[in-house]
Amino acid sequence: MERNIQINWDLIMLEARRRRKARGMTQLRLAALAKVSRSTVVRFELSSGDIQLSSALRILSVLDMVERKQEGNLLLRREGESLGSPIVVMFAPYMGPGGAMEPKRFGSLPNLTSFLNELKIDPAAQRLAFADLERTGTATIPNILLTLTELREHWPIQFSQKSSGMA
Repeated sequence: MERNIQINWDLIMLEARRRRKARGMTQLRLAALAKVSRSTVVRFELSSGDIQLSSALRILSVLDMVERKQEGNLLLRREGESLGSPIVVMFAPYMGPGGAMEPKRFGSLPNLTSFLNELKIDPAAQRLAFADLERTGTATIPNILLTLTELREHWPIQFSQKSSGMA
């Protein structure tokens, strides 16, 4: 299937240069952080010559123009003794700023299932987590990758720009 995708490269490049300058970052510093040469940064900013897509993405990533995924565990805990008790879900990132995890409450398993499906959690991992919840009242779903947008949508306090230090 052929797609007609157009990228406004000039706009992307201008925004990247604006962000670099707003952060007081030299081209040399940006190059070091992006693990590219300074000449690559110069060619990128001037739109002169070719650079590899991977280099452009590394530059854009340093400037927070590419959405990265955060890896971590989903921690589930039943709030009461009965199987019908509300369930709290928290995201524990593997790396990044520490701090208190924000609980997200679900009053029923169907609501929790919908949430986990929205996050594209594998059905087999969901079944294991539900079995652990039933048996012990807690469960962990490991190795979850979520975008910063998803994290801020579901855990807005924990992943706000102020509290997380994330741009």
